[in-house]
Amino acid sequence: MVKHRAMLLVVVLIFAPLVGGSAAIIQKVLPKLGLVSDFPKVVGLPPGSVKPNAPAYSGPHPSTTPRPDETYPFPIPYGETGPAIPLFAGDNQYPFLCQTSDSRLGQPLIDNHHGWGVPVFAKTLAGKRTDQVIGYSKDCLLPTRHHYLYFSKPYDRSAKRQNDHHLGISRDIHLLVRAETGTINRHLYSILIPTTFNDQIDKPDLSRWNGKLIYYFRGGISIGFQQGKMRLTHIAKKMRELLNQGYAVVFSSATETDNTYNIRLQEDTALRLKHQFTSRYGKPKFTIGFGGSGGAIQQFLFSQNHPGIIDGSVAVVAYPDMITQIHYTLDCELLEYYFDHIASDKHFWQSAANRQAVMGLSTNYAQPPRLSWLYRLSQLLNFNWPHPQPPGSECSSGWRGSTALINNPKFHSDGHRFSESVRSNTPWTHWQDNQQVYGTDEEGRAPSLWSNQGVQYGLSALQNDVISAHQFLELNSRIGSWIEPQQMTQERLWYLSMDSDIRRFSPYGEHNMTHRGKIRNLAPRYNGNLEAAKAAYRSGLVFVGALNTPMIDVRMYLDHKLDIHHAFASGSARERIIEAGYDAGNHVIWTAKAPHNPMWNAVQVMDQWLTLRQQSAELRPQEAEDSCFDSSGQVIARGRDVWDGKWNQREIGKCQRQMPFHQSSRQVAGEAISGYTFQCHLIPVSEALAAGLYAPKDMRPYQRQLEQIFPQGVCDFRQGDRARPASL
Repeated sequence: MVKHRAMLLVVVLIFAPLVGGSAAIIQKVLPKLGLVSDFPKVVGLPPGSVKPNAPAYSGPHPSTTPRPDETYPFPIPYGETGPAIPLFAGDNQYPFLCQTSDSRLGQPLIDNHHGWGVPVFAKTLAGKRTDQVIGYSKDCLLPTRHHYLYFSKPYDRSAKRQNDHHLGISRDIHLLVRAETGTINRHLYSILIPTTFNDQIDKPDLSRWNGKLIYYFRGGISIGFQQGKMRLTHIAKKMRELLNQGYAVVFSSATETDNTYNIRLQEDTALRLKHQFTSRYGKPKFTIGFGGSGGAIQQFLFSQNHPGIIDGSVAVVAYPDMITQIHYTLDCELLEYYFDHIASDKHFWQSAANRQAVMGLSTNYAQPPRLSWLYRLSQLLNFNWPHPQPPGSECSSGWRGSTALINNPKFHSDGHRFSESVRSNTPWTHWQDNQQVYGTDEEGRAPSLWSNQGVQYGLSALQNDVISAHQFLELNSRIGSWIEPQQMTQERLWYLSMDSDIRRFSPYGEHNMTHRGKIRNLAPRYNGNLEAAKAAYRSGLVFVGALNTPMIDVRMYLDHKLDIHHAFASGSARERIIEAGYDAGNHVIWTAKAPHNPMWNAVQVMDQWLTLRQQSAELRPQEAEDSCFDSSGQVIARGRDVWDGKWNQREIGKCQRQMPFHQSSRQVAGEAISGYTFQCHLIPVSEALAAGLYAPKDMRPYQRQLEQIFPQGVCDFRQGDRARPASL
């Protein structure tokens, strides 16, 4: 059925130009075919939605400042709504897409009759929605409700888990869960707690609760402007392993990065959700954070900015933060386009190894670039023979599409959920989602922080004789950059960008690069907003190594599968912790060969660790040490040196040999694995030559060409980041 629907979708969209374009198809035809959702879209904005001339944040770091006292009298009574305005995270953002109906929780409550937000419709006596609009909702609130979830089938992972008996995990019980849903800070929340049939709404039976709390964080890539979808049964199924063991679980769509990367709002909401839990059920013995990708990022930043929200972390496929991943992520399509289209020696760049030497990220031939089949189809429809298919990379198979989502104010992957007037008046970028941190211009647009001024792409490939001096010079002359976001035009991603003509499809976004997709020597580079980058540090968006609580950084090794959750992210976090002078022993790296995923074991070890710490901060389980595991879960090696390697200038450890770290394009250009740098310190080419930055390669014969390519100078990563405040 899924394959048939996908084929139907492709056929319908190919013929979209004949029936009025992709916008008409998405809004009128596809919902009737059941191919996209038919939920209400945001039709209007309240006054004051645009915030012009807002300054970048210049206050103290959140780790040094107390939070204001709570003003809402928790718990939220059943039938009433939770707080809609954050305690300290600033004004509410608009537009804001309601997703209560997506979550099967019904329509949001009406809060205005002015056409702001999404329409709310009348229902028939049978509960079916009509076309009669009876009001609008801009804040998407729901009353707090009580639910029960009953799992009648025994939970069984025995085929995958052979050591559950040792861990004391029961497999033969049915499960009854007391659940609660509602809204806090406009986002959906849920509380789940195992119970018995003696439970009553006003007299909870907590006999099956072990007294411990799991804060479930979720990941994804988003730019805000939405409430997020929360399916209660999905949360319960994901967490059933832990519910069976007696843990209570809390979740908020605000702390799912598929909805926002606004860390101040996430912290504000997490604090309030814990208030709701403790005021209704009592204070837990401790709280363990659990979540992957963006869900792991939040745990790093909470530990740094506000330790105590969670007491220990199981951070799955983690990065240290989101904002410093953008440095190399926005390099991706620039490099891919250069290799595929404007390099003189395209045959050379058909080699996966040659690409990897410059990109740093993993490459292979086995996995094609994402959407390569669609690009080849568009070339054929333009009567052009397709270019040879390049090898896949983490850039083209993993990160592809994220550049447009993060950086292009014209693009939103769910653009059809907003009216034309709302779409055209909203800059859809990560920068805008954090405008209270980065500031805005006179038109209310937040600036880009990303820079590649002075970055010498492929420097270590040159030094290692993988590329020649000529190739190094051409790469850096032609690669260019991204134009100013406000000058960008819509992406050419077919129906995702509401473009009716597949012949315009391109996954690179080259029309928004400074060379505009043409061979241009000395293509301009881009320098992001320095004050906004400083604000990212000051506001706590950057993890600067201050890990105040224990963490198990756990992942399956996926580098060879071109997954974006590369292993060197663990090394980046570790290096930052060491540089900051914090206890690296609080950061435990566990990595396993697929299909073994040690995340549930990590929860058990973290539970033991926090239990021991209540006796003495020095105590820890034996398993709370850097380790690697084979595909069946057996320990390959364990110890403080097992992940050592080139990244920290030490002899290669046993785990590093089995599951090596790759690099980012910025590491290849000379940056350390810590990967902070928003804007490097620039030095003249003559000074770089004298300092031996190109050694062992002698680039003195090419000084004139280098000075033409880098008239402002080249990056000297030894001096650190220009954006980093001295106090940090």
